[in-house]
Amino acid sequence: MAGILDIDINEGDTFIMAMEFWSDCDNTIPIDITASTFIGNMKLGQTLIPMTMTISGVANNVLEAKIDYLLLADIPSAGNYDIVEEDVVGERFRTLQGTVTVSKDVA
Repeated sequence: MAGILDIDINEGDTFIMAMEFWSDCDNTIPIDITASTFIGNMKLGQTLIPMTMTISGVANNVLEAKIDYLLLADIPSAGNYDIVEEDVVGERFRTLQGTVTVSKDVA
């Protein structure tokens, strides 16, 4: 089952969200996610906006999702997103999903 996290973004700003992967509730044992591929997208109105996914962190357990500000100009005020993981054997799992609320740029 995917985690659910609803997010608010600002129209025209760069979007960056980092997620850490741990195998225990105390966040002491990191999960190395470098063997997986992650795909993330936002759908705002009829526009599908891809996220750039980067794995980092000292223990290779941090996933960063990013959308350049140029892709977030003049967008609808609401939508949804998801991030999907594909593991080394080709299984796909929705890792995170939620709604997106856009604060419109007034300038």
